[in-house]
Amino acid sequence: MSEHSHAHEHHHSHDHAHNHENFEATKGEELTKILISAFFLALGFIFDDVLKVNEYLSLVCFGISYVAVGFGVIKNAVEDILSKNIFNECLMITIASVGALIIKEYDEGCAVMLLYAVGEFIHGLALSKSKKAIRTHEKSEAGHDHINEGGETESFIAKFAKFYTPVICLLAALVILIPPLFLGGEWKEWLYRGFSVLVIGCPCAIVISVPLSFSCAIDSCTRKGVYIYHSHALESLYKTGSTQGVIAKDDEGIAFAKKAAKKAVFIARENVYIALLIKAVVFVLAVFLEKELPMWVAAFSDVGIAGLAVLNSLRTLRIK
Repeated sequence: MSEHSHAHEHHHSHDHAHNHENFEATKGEELTKILISAFFLALGFIFDDVLKVNEYLSLVCFGISYVAVGFGVIKNAVEDILSKNIFNECLMITIASVGALIIKEYDEGCAVMLLYAVGEFIHGLALSKSKKAIRTHEKSEAGHDHINEGGETESFIAKFAKFYTPVICLLAALVILIPPLFLGGEWKEWLYRGFSVLVIGCPCAIVISVPLSFSCAIDSCTRKGVYIYHSHALESLYKTGSTQGVIAKDDEGIAFAKKAAKKAVFIARENVYIALLIKAVVFVLAVFLEKELPMWVAAFSDVGIAGLAVLNSLRTLRIK
């Protein structure tokens, strides 16, 4: 059976960046990078804000913190651009974090990159776990291969991300340019707010939640002895009652699969609505609040939503 990366392959603009097939192999390395980055970010903050010692000491700490988690993200952004995928979330995070460094918000730039890495790690863990469960069952599939075929909801999200990301980039550009050019705003302030908009707009949480809810539902079915060979089959079962791509011993198994399919579709939609709503609220705060919203809050809004989406998706594992 060919190895495959179920669920995440349709969307993440940087599949090469986050190939969940290799997640288990690189998990320790990724966690080490995150811990190094967090340690040096904290150290830099203490030197800079608390002890107010030599500026170069804190700069070295922030530099190590940034490179530990940022190098891979910047590399992926460049690779995506070279493969003509111009608008991608790696690029958004790179622009926002480098922009923060340029305007001397060093701790903010590092925090954004670190939180993005934490979000990606959460995604990797969750998808890797559900995929491993599916693959374990597949090995005993009487010769059936699990087909890499996403459902309508998944392909909608893939299309949505392609349209959504340029729109966020345009909004960020307008936030940066309009107040200083036409309303007498300060460049530094509006650059900062514009970079925050890029961070808020990152579509990780939206993109992750849909495949994950289907993955979890498929896992739930496999543990009941019902085999679903792609998320499209699960979605068709919910929408049309078609059992193509579904193998069950009896009617009870089919009934269980129908329940799982319904839950997967509802949770996937719920996650997207929650993510968009929270992002809209944080966006309004970042642009219109009198004092700038800290950029790490913008990053946390995405990581936080991703965490919520993961937890919400895991509900499909508990179908009675």
